Amino acid sequence: MERNKELIDSLLKLQELLDTVPDTVEAIPPFTQYIRSFLRIKPTGRTLPTIEMMTMIKIRKPNLYQLLKRHSNDDMLSMLTNLEMDYELAQLKIERILQGEVIA
Repeated sequence: MERNKELIDSLLKLQELLDTVPDTVEAIPPFTQYIRSFLRIKPTGRTLPTIEMMTMIKIRKPNLYQLLKRHSNDDMLSMLTNLEMDYELAQLKIERILQGEVIA
C-alpha cells in the first residue's frame, strides 16, 4: 500500500507541475527531474502509468514536450517522448488511480 501512496503522491505532483510551471524552456529541469523520480516508483499490483503521464505532458505542455523530444540526448527521454495514448483515457486512468482504484 505504501508504494501506491508514493504513486498517488507522484501523480499529484504531476498535476501541480502541469498547473504551475509555464510551458517554456525553463520547464525542462523540473519536468526532467519529475520524470526520473516517477520512473523509480514500484507500484504494488499494477504497472506504472508511464504512457498516461507522458500523454498528460504532451497535451498540457506541448512546447515542453517538443523541446524534450528534439533536444534529448538521453535514450530514456527519447523513448518516452514517443509514447502516447488518447488524452481523455489517460486523464480518466490517472483520476481513477488518485481515487484509490487498482488498475492493472
